[in-house]
Amino acid sequence: MTFLASTRQNQVFYQRYFFSSLIENTLVMKKLTYILVVALLSFSMSLNAQVREQTRNMSQGTESALVIKIPNTDEKLVAEVWQNYIKDAYKGKTKWNRKEKEWLTDNVGITAIGGNNTVDLYTAISKSGQDVELALWCDLGGAFLSSNAHRDRYEEAEKMLMRFSMEVAKAGVQAELDEQEKGLKKLEGELKKLKNENDRYLKDIEKAEAAIRKAKDGIVKNEKDQELVVNSIQNQHKLVDETKKRLKEF
Repeated sequence: MTFLASTRQNQVFYQRYFFSSLIENTLVMKKLTYILVVALLSFSMSLNAQVREQTRNMSQGTESALVIKIPNTDEKLVAEVWQNYIKDAYKGKTKWNRKEKEWLTDNVGITAIGGNNTVDLYTAISKSGQDVELALWCDLGGAFLSSNAHRDRYEEAEKMLMRFSMEVAKAGVQAELDEQEKGLKKLEGELKKLKNENDRYLKDIEKAEAAIRKAKDGIVKNEKDQELVVNSIQNQHKLVDETKKRLKEF
């Protein structure tokens, strides 16, 4: 192997080591960033996503609602997280009422709010600038939850919505992470393609260097063969000259 080929292979090795280390470090940093961002968002949400009580119109009339504004998100994500949150935390099944434009979770058991009885949850989700507003009505069975009539239960409902807002923040960061990992996977694919091209170039160089070595050997042999032929020609000239002299003697 020539010095040039060895140097190129060493360069390729260090390039691969560099890119592999870079990708591994990127993955570690992304995981750490994800954890940090979730923690910061959770803290930020606790400051910004405050629950307030309002009287609002809904499918069952005008009732007291718990309203929370969740910053920097979209309706689709909030609705998806709400369904999963109610299902995972309380085993409730949430359905969309197209006519009323509400989400309904019928007969769900939330002990801290309904006690031994089940409750019906009505939810309206709407866009508000860059934020999303979620209004929650809790039908306790004969009365809707309010801070005046059900102070302790109302506070538990507030806590439930705050926990939910944390889940929305987490889901938002997870969605960003998924997109970033798609981008990383694409870059890794490009790097793999470049490595394969580099391998082909190295093989082409090795083949070319082998052909050059073979050609150089051929040149050396050719020059030696030429010397032999030149000597043979010189000897043949002598024979021709001698034969001509003999012919003149007649």
